[in-house]
Amino acid sequence: MALSQSTPSSASTLAFLALLGSGVAVGFSPIFARLSDLAPLASGFYRLAFAVPAIWLAVQVSGGELQWPSTLASGDRIRLTLAGFAFAADIAFWHLAITQTTILEATLLASTVPIMVTVVSVFFFGEKLKPLFIIGLAIALAGVATLALQRTGAVVTPPNRFIGGIFAFLAASFFAAYLLLVAYVRRQCSTGTIMFYTTLISALAMLPFAFTLSPTILSGSLDGWLILLALAVISHAGGQGLMTFALAHLPTSFSSMMGLMQTAVAAILAWILLSEPLTLMMLASGAAILAGIWNCRKAAVG
Repeated sequence: MALSQSTPSSASTLAFLALLGSGVAVGFSPIFARLSDLAPLASGFYRLAFAVPAIWLAVQVSGGELQWPSTLASGDRIRLTLAGFAFAADIAFWHLAITQTTILEATLLASTVPIMVTVVSVFFFGEKLKPLFIIGLAIALAGVATLALQRTGAVVTPPNRFIGGIFAFLAASFFAAYLLLVAYVRRQCSTGTIMFYTTLISALAMLPFAFTLSPTILSGSLDGWLILLALAVISHAGGQGLMTFALAHLPTSFSSMMGLMQTAVAAILAWILLSEPLTLMMLASGAAILAGIWNCRKAAVG
């Protein structure tokens, strides 16, 4: 009896740690994308294409097994396909956004994903929100807003800031759709199966746009290829894989909070790797984001 009572709690804790790891891994993505010597859509394509064999290898090494599409219900096959297209659109607009505006502004708008997911989860999936979740979400969003204000005051305003903001918001919208679709399919499919097929579909969907709209699709240096490989393995295969695992044990509305942590991680990485300033106020904002996420976790699993 004691074992059966502790198992859900242990699984929830592991899922929470996976979600934190996901936020860190995905937080590297705007840094890698900014350092890439390729156009945004080309970088996005390689992020997906290189992740496909990485995911397959991870499944084999872990002793897992990919489910054949024919073994899935027709509804799940449709949802996986739609999730793949949604993620391709998310990656395309996200990579376009971070070339038109600052990393912080892009991640700020991307952090609206929890709001979109929560609204849809409440009205369409019947998820119940506790007051503590709303408080935690408010604290986290306040931290993100404060962090963005501090960051944007320290950098030069990009010439296409408005367009970049639109791209970032579109990326958030498509990622919210991806998250909701994956959360539903996750009940019947393994993490590896979802990651492999959605990534494969996304890569195929991105391919024609990368070829036709990018000046070149070949990096000009070994460092350039290594950056693209890191973007695929760390940010996509690692970050999105951990998030997909977490969806099996945590509510969708809470799992979407990963985007808020990504904002804090991106700010810290930009400070360390790109020599952008990081003040005490920025650190306080990051602490507020983590505090908000923690409160949301308590509301989700309590």
